[in-house]
Amino acid sequence: MKTLFFLNKKEFDSLTLVEKLKEKGEEVGVVLIQDAVYLALGNNEHSGAVKDLLGKGVGFHVLAKDAERRGVQDYLISDVELIDYDRLIDLLFSEGQRVINL
Repeated sequence: MKTLFFLNKKEFDSLTLVEKLKEKGEEVGVVLIQDAVYLALGNNEHSGAVKDLLGKGVGFHVLAKDAERRGVQDYLISDVELIDYDRLIDLLFSEGQRVINL
């Protein structure tokens, strides 16, 4: 089963659960909105963990409007996907996927 984590706060602890599910062999993705977009900055204290998860095949998606509102769109880790609302809806309602909002 695919799992999509939907994060709206800058809480690093949420990434621990993402990592645990990935280690169990699940297909995992993360959508970052609102203040959670700060987790995807290339130069913060959590960027190493995010890059590690990206290297393990976890997809990270950042809502472009929220990154722009915070002025960080140019400072994100290069492998995260900037998405618009249409792509967000596609991700949330993918068949065979559960969504966990943290």
